[in-house]
Amino acid sequence: MMSFLQSLLSFDRLLGPTLVKIVYFVGAAVILMIGAGTLLTAVFTLAGGNIGGGFVQLLAAPAVAAVAFVYWRFLCELFMLAFLTYERLGEIRVLLGGASEADPNHPQF
Repeated sequence: MMSFLQSLLSFDRLLGPTLVKIVYFVGAAVILMIGAGTLLTAVFTLAGGNIGGGFVQLLAAPAVAAVAFVYWRFLCELFMLAFLTYERLGEIRVLLGGASEADPNHPQF
């Protein structure tokens, strides 16, 4: 528990990638629940006698859910790209031998 608290208080490792993954899975679950709810609504629409509306809704619900899922994945990957770029630049700095020199423009926390 103490190591978790120390890693939380220090800025040695970024928390962003982990948070992006959590937000991604929560958003994906929400998209699936909304898609399932829409399919259930389509079944009720069919049972209510609106054949045309229910059929179109049965076709559209999975398609819209798939597009929403791909779009959600794309947005989360954009956020991950920022964190991965930061980590990769740190690796490049170490490989170039500049790790021992402190950057005068870097803010100190």
